[in-house]
Amino acid sequence: MKLRHAKLIDFTGELGQFKQYSGFTPEVVTELRNKEKAEVAIIVDRAYCQGLGENVPYLVSDHLNLTGDNPLVGPNNPVGERFPVVNNIYLGAADTMDQEETWAIGNPLGKFATGVAAGLKAGVVPGSEEIKFLRELGASLYCYNLVPAMLVAAHAGLKVIGIALPQGESLSKDVLACLLR
Repeated sequence: MKLRHAKLIDFTGELGQFKQYSGFTPEVVTELRNKEKAEVAIIVDRAYCQGLGENVPYLVSDHLNLTGDNPLVGPNNPVGERFPVVNNIYLGAADTMDQEETWAIGNPLGKFATGVAAGLKAGVVPGSEEIKFLRELGASLYCYNLVPAMLVAAHAGLKVIGIALPQGESLSKDVLACLLR
């Protein structure tokens, strides 16, 4: 999968090469729907792992939309199908580099933990009972912006590389080079 023209969306405020957003806003929707040559959206969001998974960066493999909302409600935008299929929307590490590059330099995304992101409504902080429930559902982390952004990306026909970064974690130069090539 070619990443050259990927949409670069950052909700952490730490990736200068990405477009910075403080939260999921109409501007994010506009950016994702303006496909240009893009096939992929790379979306980086803050991860909260307390009581769920390890406090490490995650390559998101799936999600649970627990926001109580869907950004596709209302009139359909002609950029895509009314109800996009989101099965297999997330790209894994192996999907991000061609085999020749993978053999030659290794794929730094392959070292990330993979996990399921629970998308929560902005500002909701789950208590111990909710954390237990999220764990039972299979969540490795929760976040606020990745899931609605992924739904809009899917509507626009984009595949998604979802990266969830806990506070204090950052992307290495190798990972950035892989994503920005």
